Formats: sequence, C-alpha cells, structure tokens
Amino acid sequence: MDSDRLNRWLTLGANIGVVIGLAILIYEIRVSQHLAETQALVRRGDQIQVAQVQMAMSESLAAIRVKARSEGVQSLTDVELYRLQMWERAVRNRMGSQYVEYLRGYTGEESGEAIIEAAVLMLPYWEKLGYELGGGPFSEAIKTAAGR
Repeated sequence: MDSDRLNRWLTLGANIGVVIGLAILIYEIRVSQHLAETQALVRRGDQIQVAQVQMAMSESLAAIRVKARSEGVQSLTDVELYRLQMWERAVRNRMGSQYVEYLRGYTGEESGEAIIEAAVLMLPYWEKLGYELGGGPFSEAIKTAAGR
C-alpha cells in the first residue's frame, strides 16, 4: 500500500515537472522569437542608415542620381549609368532581403507593406534604368501591388 501511494506521488511530481518544463520552453521560444524580430528590425535600420550615409558622402553618386532624375537616364554617360544601376541593384537586393525577413515572420506586417510600397514607387525609375522584375516572392509582391 505504501509503495502504491509513493508511486502516485512520484507520478504527480513528474507530471508537475513536465508542465513546468513546457511552460519554461514556451517562455524561451517567445523570448527567442522576440529577440529575432528585434535583431531583424535593427539590422534593417542599420542597412538603411549605411545606404543613406553612403549616398550622402559620395560626391559622384549623389550627382548622378540627381542628374538621372532631373535630366533623364538618357543624359548619363555609360560609366554614370553603370554606377547608378549597380547602386539601385544594391537597393533592390537590400529591400528583397528585408522582405524575406518579413515573410519569415521576423518583422511586422507594417514593415513588409512599407518595403513593397517603396518598391512600387521606385519601379518606374528602375525600369528606366533597365531593370526587369523577374520572379521570386519580392518581385511577385511588387507586381501584385503595382497591378501588373
């Protein structure tokens, strides 16, 4: 009789331990997810800041971009056009990687929507530079938002 009673107490203790373990695991997963989201948002902010500083500090790139927007892409020399195309390709790649972070749940819906809205606004400019959307989730989201 005593061993049966002891067995019930041990079973109860083990079950309580499992419940506590599950609660701790759920808490750890939530903390880890929150940390991943925070890191993604901070990384996005850092990427944007670095790009803005690069543009601001580059005498030639800023001038090329202003010239392309005010006088048209056709006014650029071959070297200027190439530099601007490479810059805009880097912008698109950064936006695409940020969109993937959104798709994987590391940033909120506002971030994903903001990236697509910005890309849709840039699309006519990118097309003047010879950019074609192609495929992939980022390009498909741009096409859908642009009504294409």
